[in-house]
Order: sequence, then C-alpha cells, then structure tokens
Amino acid sequence: MAYFLISVSNRENLELCMGHRMAGFTNSVNGFWTFVEVDEGDYISFLYGARVYNLYKVIKKVALRNAEKYGPWSPITFRSGNTYN
Repeated sequence: MAYFLISVSNRENLELCMGHRMAGFTNSVNGFWTFVEVDEGDYISFLYGARVYNLYKVIKKVALRNAEKYGPWSPITFRSGNTYN
C-alpha cells in the first residue's frame, strides 16, 4: 500500500476529479508511469494550488484506448506546445 499526491493542472480538472472520484492521467510518458505506479489498494489525494484535497482509496484501474472520446477532461496544452489527452 502506498500514498500518492496527484497534481492537477487547473481548478476545472480538480473539480472533475473530485466530482467523478476519478483521476485521469495524460497520454504522456509521465502519465503512463504514474498510472503504472499507482495500484489498487493505494491511497491518493489531489494536489492543486499548494493544497491537498481529499483522500481516496484506489479500487479499480482502467486504461482507455482513444480516451479523448470519453471525457470528461479536455486536452491539456503546456507552454512547450505539447498537447495531451
């Protein structure tokens, strides 16, 4: 069992994560490794604006192919110009 802080990029994503009780990871290398590291039975909290929100126990992991079709998250574009779903 482990504990993870999942950093979210904006208030909208924080509200989506808490409202759906779900964490969505980008289709980047960092998103992949985060998904692989978190296991069922682990605990996560969401980190946004230097504050930690809630505590959740991971009960299920699902990876979706073509996740952009399923929402509710919008693609994220970073200052580098890279966009991730």
